[in-house]
Amino acid sequence: MMSNINLTNRSTDKKPSGQFPHLFGQHFLDDFVQNFSSHFPFVRETPAKGDSKLDFVDPKVDITENKKAYTLTAELPGLDNDDITLDLSDGILTLSGQKNYENEADKDDNIHIMERSYGSFQRSFSLPVSVDQDAIKAEFKKGLLQVTLPKSVKAQELQRKIEISG
Repeated sequence: MMSNINLTNRSTDKKPSGQFPHLFGQHFLDDFVQNFSSHFPFVRETPAKGDSKLDFVDPKVDITENKKAYTLTAELPGLDNDDITLDLSDGILTLSGQKNYENEADKDDNIHIMERSYGSFQRSFSLPVSVDQDAIKAEFKKGLLQVTLPKSVKAQELQRKIEISG
């Protein structure tokens, strides 16, 4: 298990308009994701300064939905397939991984800027009951992890348009 590092979420990213306040959206899982994020941050070290500096950096994730499935796409630049893990337990999908520090500079080189992030990360998502958990598939290509979360046949059949009178 990773060590607990209590940091607050300092992310100021603006969320696109039109997000639905349910399922995976920021409104539905804010507290849940923030609790996981605060205990398992993506850590950045700044060795050029000679001390360890912690910065909160989460892998960025998009989640979309169509009639047949949800799709989770995570940006994981600089990682290989062996660096990431995707687990499912009790309806919670957990993406975790490790990006190791790579010093390409010679020991005599002065590092002026070091902005790349290194360390461990973990993101967890509570799946809707409509997901067919046995049919989940994942593909990792060019720094993007795409997880397809098919809806069960029953959930697909339950979708219909409701007429509004008036």
